[in-house]
Parts: sequence; structure tokens; C-alpha cells
Amino acid sequence: MRTTRMTAAMSTAALILAGAAACSGDKKEDAAVQTTTAAGKDVSPSANTADEKKVSMVRMINALPTMSDVVVTADDSALFSDVDYKAVTDYVELRDNVARFRLKNEKSDTTIASNNEMMMDGSRYTVVALPEKDGGVRLRVLHDEIVPDVGKARLRVVHAMRGVSEIDVMMDGNNDAMFDNVNFGSEAGYKEMDPMQGTLIVKVDGANRQLLKKQMTFVAGHSYTIVLAGNGAQRVDAIIVDDQALGTTGR
Repeated sequence: MRTTRMTAAMSTAALILAGAAACSGDKKEDAAVQTTTAAGKDVSPSANTADEKKVSMVRMINALPTMSDVVVTADDSALFSDVDYKAVTDYVELRDNVARFRLKNEKSDTTIASNNEMMMDGSRYTVVALPEKDGGVRLRVLHDEIVPDVGKARLRVVHAMRGVSEIDVMMDGNNDAMFDNVNFGSEAGYKEMDPMQGTLIVKVDGANRQLLKKQMTFVAGHSYTIVLAGNGAQRVDAIIVDDQALGTTGR
């Protein structure tokens, strides 16, 4: 009987610890998300809310320096309009699980680029309009993962700088690249990282030529997306998106 009591006590303790962890801000996929960009802040509903409504949530980033006022449709219904270069839209709801995204110019109904994607209810996505090497345009759909591991921040980088083949991304003073050999048009998947403050450096892979130096603060509990756009030979723009599930601190 003593053994039984000890096992029951241990089980109770485990349940208490599990409950505490669930409430500690480690993972809050059921929380609303606050997004901060150069344009300001926006709050979107939780993944659970979207799942219950049988919708996914989609936003758009225009990384095309030569195209402003673009339009994105899904199955011929307008999702976003008048999206300028470097703009990040708010999340909107999408009911279609198989969506055909089309990129158009505001002044023309001609499809510039398209992409068919399978969307999951309750998930978040970012549609990025990117240039291609041949001068064309493509749409990439990225799956957004908002909540990092406890005590960590999360970062992903999208290389959209025409004229630059591969890049390395690192923090000043650290010889180890956070991301290396990132190809043009590619997304470097999410990387978990310790909270830190410093200078983010982007340079041409295998060369000493720096393309960008930018002061950054990476906060625990936050998920960051940096889209590197522009012409690497003349101008580089960092489009920065900071997502945080409300109620989490990453502690």
C-alpha cells in the first residue's frame, strides 16, 4: 500500500508540474498573436479560434521593389489589394483548404504569378512576392510558427535580393553564421536562438562584402521573420516582422 501511495503522489506531482508548464507561457498556440512591423501593431485571433471556425490565417509581404499596389487573390476572390513594396498586411481568414493564389497589378487583371497551396485549418501562413533571376516574379507560401521553445527567440530569413546568389547571416562579433549559403529566392528555416541584442550582418557568401548591418533585439518568446529585398548591388531593405503569442514571455 505504501508503494501505491507513493506512485499516486508522484503521479499527482507530475500532473501539477504539467499543468504549471502549460500555464507558464512555454507554448501558447491557443493565444492571440500580436504582430509588430514598421507600420505598427496588429492582433490576430488564436490558432484554436481559427481551427474552430475552419479557417486558416494568411498575410502577405511585397518584396518586389519595382511593383507597388499589387493585388493577391485566392480562387479569384480578393485577399489583399494596394500592397506597396515592403508592406506587410494583417492576417485575414481563408476558408479554402486548397487555394490558388494569384498576384496581379492593381491596374491590370493579368496574372503575374500564381501558386497552388494546401492550407490547414488553424494554421498561419505568409505569402511572399519575390523576384526571380530571369526578371520574373514568384509567390512563395511560408508556414508561420509563432511560439519558440521556452526561453528562446526564433528567427527565419528570406533571401529576395536580386543580383546576389548566396548570403550568410550572422551577429557582429560571432564568426559562426546563424544562416549560411542561403540561395536567392529561398527561405532559411526557423532557427531557435538565445535572446540577444547586437548588430545583424548580412554578407555575400564566401566574400567579405557586407550587404547590411542592422541593430536588432531578439526577445524571448518572439518569432521574427526578416525578408531581405532590393538590389544587392545598390540597395538592401530588411522587412522585419515580429510575432508574439500574447501572454507568453518565453521565460
